[in-house]
Amino acid sequence: MEKWDLSGSSASEFTQDACDMADETDSRPDLAGESVAQALAMRVASADSGADALRAGIPALCPQWTKALKAALSGHYDRWITDDTYDIGTEPDQIPPGTYRTAGDIADCYWERTAANGDVIDNGLVTAARRITVTISAADSTFTSDNCGMWTPVH
Repeated sequence: MEKWDLSGSSASEFTQDACDMADETDSRPDLAGESVAQALAMRVASADSGADALRAGIPALCPQWTKALKAALSGHYDRWITDDTYDIGTEPDQIPPGTYRTAGDIADCYWERTAANGDVIDNGLVTAARRITVTISAADSTFTSDNCGMWTPVH
């Protein structure tokens, strides 16, 4: 995770950068691989005074992202999953338990849920599908996705 040092830039520059990042994330979620609130939460977590800068600056510089910032600060926002291995939990860089779905032209997708001891709890190799749904348990330690596209929470 990139650590932002606000000493080299002003809070307004930091916030404007966050606004630009939110705009880009919203316009190309397929490339960003995360929701705007998720991206803002990561930005807050990576800066010592990031929450204060964004709390003050976003309503003034990019008010359209105020609701997403409130969700990010509260910890109640959708976390999207792309190809990687994620720890299960509630921190900004973790994936919370729940049901997730990926959709599209899925080919050769491998996903895996593992226990803390490394044992595979459940997994799947899907050669072709239009949609896959997986439920991640609070007892899971990690979730791995490879070539599956973007997983989003099922509400």
